[in-house]
Amino acid sequence: MLPLDEMNSGLDYTTEEYWVKLINQSLIRFYILKALKDRDLHGYMLIQEIKKLSDDFCNPSESTLYPALAQLLKAGLIQQTNPQEKARKTYHLTQKGKEAFKVAASIWNKVIPTLSRRTLL
Repeated sequence: MLPLDEMNSGLDYTTEEYWVKLINQSLIRFYILKALKDRDLHGYMLIQEIKKLSDDFCNPSESTLYPALAQLLKAGLIQQTNPQEKARKTYHLTQKGKEAFKVAASIWNKVIPTLSRRTLL
């Protein structure tokens, strides 16, 4: 019998699509911080940079990028700048965001080798 949350949610934990989406939801915040580490970017360029940094594994849409940006803004990890000509809103990393990125990178650097060693099929 399926667990109650799986029966009610309609999620299929046995599909690649489910796991890719789950991993992407976790990675998008990390890649936003990484992308903004060296330069300010607007939404479209953030999407392009995240795709590049992740070798196209993480491919956020606007509907996943902007909620993640809102969370990072609320947490004080990034700030939004408004160009005078009111073109595109750009984002940049705060000092707190730089610190968060260092911690996140440290954790990912511990997790990735473990996954590579332990999960070979």
